[in-house]
Amino acid sequence: MITVTPEEISQFRSQLADNPQALVALDTIEECEGYLDDAVPLLVMRETAQEADRSLNDLLEKCRQFICQEEVRQFLESGLIAPVIEPLAASAGIPLGTATALSICVFKLGAKRFCNVPGSGA
Repeated sequence: MITVTPEEISQFRSQLADNPQALVALDTIEECEGYLDDAVPLLVMRETAQEADRSLNDLLEKCRQFICQEEVRQFLESGLIAPVIEPLAASAGIPLGTATALSICVFKLGAKRFCNVPGSGA
């Protein structure tokens, strides 16, 4: 289970203050006590009015090619998700809130590790 701490949620909240959909995603993550494995399907259901047809891992896999571009990966490595979420949503065809949660997920996993970048200790 991938968990986001209240402190991390607070940091993301200040970073995403001007993005209402991203803030709703953070509220949902908080509602799920920081568990992204629970928050992502809930976000998908709320944003699309459909049952999530993909697991967290499936959604991450769908986004891997975009996320593993060097510039995107560097943003996520440094905890900057604001510049990533809108392009991620557009490239993967997913709602903004879901893109927010997936960006946080890759940050928590470690973008270099997620992308299997050599020399990342993975």
